[in-house]
Amino acid sequence: MAATDPRVTIKAIVDAVLLAPGVIVDDNGVAVTGLSLWEGGPEGLLYIFYTLNHAFLLTFGEPRSREKRRVEDIPLHYLMSYPVTVTTMNKPNVTAARMQYKVTYALRACIEAAARSAVGGPVAYRIHIITDDAKHKRIGYSDIWEANHIVEYETGYP
Repeated sequence: MAATDPRVTIKAIVDAVLLAPGVIVDDNGVAVTGLSLWEGGPEGLLYIFYTLNHAFLLTFGEPRSREKRRVEDIPLHYLMSYPVTVTTMNKPNVTAARMQYKVTYALRACIEAAARSAVGGPVAYRIHIITDDAKHKRIGYSDIWEANHIVEYETGYP
């Protein structure tokens, strides 16, 4: 079983990789910064993207769970699903659609790299992205791109 809250584990993994300087670059090849928040914060998008000058926003939502029983004699456990939303906005030197692709690709690579606790070691947990969907909104003069990813977290059987 996991020793810490899986939601915190997933956020820590994503923050360590995607928020590190130089991981994501803008249209001119210059490193950009992003912000990671729990869902429902008071921050507005224009404040995050223009005042704080971030190029992307990662939002971590509330978990969902479902039961899983592969075989009748194996104990029941729960698969936890955690929504992660990637939000980008058009800015000078940042095309939201391209930034959305870069961050989504980096998120997938980050989750895959963290799927096991140690290289060659026993599996302590498994995390993987099971679904994603993207949408584009035009609100006033702003183009907002969002991609919702569901990260599934599975621990071993008790």
